Amino acid sequence: PGLVHPDATVANMYFVLYGDNTIFQAQLLLRDLKIAQYVKLPPRAAFTAQILGTLLGAVLNYIMMNSIVDNQREILLSVQGTNIWSGQQPQMYNSQAIAWGGLSQELFSTGQRYQWVPWAYVIGLFVPVPFWVIHRYWPKLRADYLYTPIIAYIIGYLSNGITSSYLSYFAVAFLSQWWLRTRYPRWFAKNNYIVGAALDGGTQVMVFILSFAVQGAGGTSHPFPTWWGAEKGGNYDHCLMLN
Repeated sequence: PGLVHPDATVANMYFVLYGDNTIFQAQLLLRDLKIAQYVKLPPRAAFTAQILGTLLGAVLNYIMMNSIVDNQREILLSVQGTNIWSGQQPQMYNSQAIAWGGLSQELFSTGQRYQWVPWAYVIGLFVPVPFWVIHRYWPKLRADYLYTPIIAYIIGYLSNGITSSYLSYFAVAFLSQWWLRTRYPRWFAKNNYIVGAALDGGTQVMVFILSFAVQGAGGTSHPFPTWWGAEKGGNYDHCLMLN
């Protein structure tokens, strides 16, 4: 929209804000409905639970955000932030509003510094083609298991912030989606999605508890003891460039 309506910085910010959040929330709702269908829950019961969770979550998020902003204001306004608190998300909206709304012609037009960003939409149409060709002529290579939209989506997340948490993602995925699925297929079919929902819900509860009890959302923080997995300087990825 910035190329179509240049200099409309605030309008572009609200377009990205509401458009991106709407798509993200819709994906979460669809994911939960899919899991409910797998575990044979009635769609009406699942949808009711989603609505109640959304209403309760809106209130809790409002309370948490006000408390976090009041107690961690200096860190949120800093450029780098910490391994726990960061104002990257709201700052990103401001930066994108200026880049796309006020400087879109100067940054993203043909011949400019970021000209390949708009062209990425066209390139993305052809990225899956080589994998389709490989699977078409060499099906034993199982290239159909390589979903390029998901791969590209995750690679984008690896370019910023602390990424050591992805080790846990891959460990859980390997354990459930390969080891359990191949060694214990009956157990996988019966319990996998229930365990996944339990881990998802338990993570959200722990984030809420840790935010207030340990990480300082309510005021005083209580840092974890320093060890290899919790470096005092916050370099949890053990990135050599930060040492």
